[in-house]
Amino acid sequence: MRKINKQTPLANFNGSIYNDDCSDWGCFHEKYKDKFQEARLHILLEEQNGLCGYTEIYINNEEECHIDHYKKKNSAFYPSLVFDWSNLIVATKDSDFGANFKDNKYNGSGIEKSEYADIYNPVVDDIPFEYDEFGAIIEEEGKIKKTVEVFNLNCKSLKRRRANIISTIRSLKNDGNNTDDIKSSLSEVGFLSVQEQEN
Repeated sequence: MRKINKQTPLANFNGSIYNDDCSDWGCFHEKYKDKFQEARLHILLEEQNGLCGYTEIYINNEEECHIDHYKKKNSAFYPSLVFDWSNLIVATKDSDFGANFKDNKYNGSGIEKSEYADIYNPVVDDIPFEYDEFGAIIEEEGKIKKTVEVFNLNCKSLKRRRANIISTIRSLKNDGNNTDDIKSSLSEVGFLSVQEQEN
């Protein structure tokens, strides 16, 4: 996870209009499908550099991702943030980690409203994650540990992918490749915070 530099909303993304016209996100998704797809693509490419907002997995197929509400949008959580641009993060579709894990599997029923204060928000916070050679986020007490837990960021799949990148970077360095060459060869691999740590 890394900080997302949110921009101003797209000119034709007017939450107040959708709020007046639709009572929920599903209505917006169906009725304004073109606006939804345009927003998803813009957030993914322009704000998140093609990376999942939680896992940093490189997304090269729009069908593999969705717009997640960082703060859950249902009536028991934050219904006023349904169309709030700063609450919209593009994430991979995977139930084992990331957005779906946060909302569905974590603690058996998803994140509790009170837990948001204990985790990092990639739109607001600089994320101080560090990785060991096996691709695991080094967990400490507090926000790092809780964020890793809520999004399941140390699951086997993510650790393996990060470990492979670490190994590749170290190999390329040993072969005499410079930082720019390494960045170029890994430009569509994702996990930029891992790459930055190793370069």
